[in-house]
Amino acid sequence: MTDEFNDLTEDDVELVPPDKGAASGEIEKLSQALEQKAKEAAEAHDRYLRTYADFDNYRKRMQRDLADFRKYANEQMARELLSVVDHLSLAVKHAGEAGDTGGEGLRQGVELVYKQLRDVLEKFGITSFSAQGEPFDPAKHDAVMQEVTDAAPENTVVQVFQEGYLYHDKVLRHAKVSVAKKPQPAAAAETTEQTEQA
Repeated sequence: MTDEFNDLTEDDVELVPPDKGAASGEIEKLSQALEQKAKEAAEAHDRYLRTYADFDNYRKRMQRDLADFRKYANEQMARELLSVVDHLSLAVKHAGEAGDTGGEGLRQGVELVYKQLRDVLEKFGITSFSAQGEPFDPAKHDAVMQEVTDAAPENTVVQVFQEGYLYHDKVLRHAKVSVAKKPQPAAAAETTEQTEQA
């Protein structure tokens, strides 16, 4: 078969120039297809970057959650120990009020245990916070009563019934307190009495 084309000369072969309209149409189609594929590749790359960023944020959030879990893992145990601290505190207070010299050794022993227990609690991030004389803060204080007095500004803690504790930076137990309340003016008090009598 190849032999029959070997004897052809250039004069025998007619060269047909390519159709420029068809070629330009073909090139345009290929160009559009290339642009489309480039857009799809850019969108896929963008989705990849977003997915990677989401995963990285998830990983960081999980690490933060795990760190918080480890930090506050002993919270329930800490709550239980607080009642022991309260009872030791009361024992020291009552032993000191009794003034009994025969029980001095017992009082000193209980004070040592109380101090040691508080030191252990502090070692693990459990600390008491001051409430006496502070403005009332519902995030840290639990008001169990109001005390009418001029000795302190209104909404100020005037008496602490039970200490409040923090576990690291979180309130473990609210302080049970009495809050100052301004006395009513004499005229308002009389009006209130008259209203109640009527």
